[in-house]
Amino acid sequence: MIKFNKYNVTNGTDKAKISYSLDNRTDGRICVTIYAKDYDRSLGRIFSDEYTNNSDSMTDYFEKGRVVLFEDHPLYAAARAQAEAVQKAWSIKMEARREVRRSVFGTPAF
Repeated sequence: MIKFNKYNVTNGTDKAKISYSLDNRTDGRICVTIYAKDYDRSLGRIFSDEYTNNSDSMTDYFEKGRVVLFEDHPLYAAARAQAEAVQKAWSIKMEARREVRRSVFGTPAF
């Protein structure tokens, strides 16, 4: 069973540090993209079929890997719910910082 947390994804044995992104495709398809934060490929052990890593050692291009879950994937709803919760918490945190800046510096919102 795969569990989506705020900063990681786990299947009970492997744990991968991650970040979420919502609907970031150029073709407009609705999806949740999960990016690995480490090079240890633990996200690949959790999502063996969906995992993508386009690293190329010949050109010194290294990436950490990602998983893209579309609406027809069985884990999409759980991933989407957690990604939206993370995004909402981030928005609240940033708005609080803006309010502090407004009160201290007396500047309008930016």
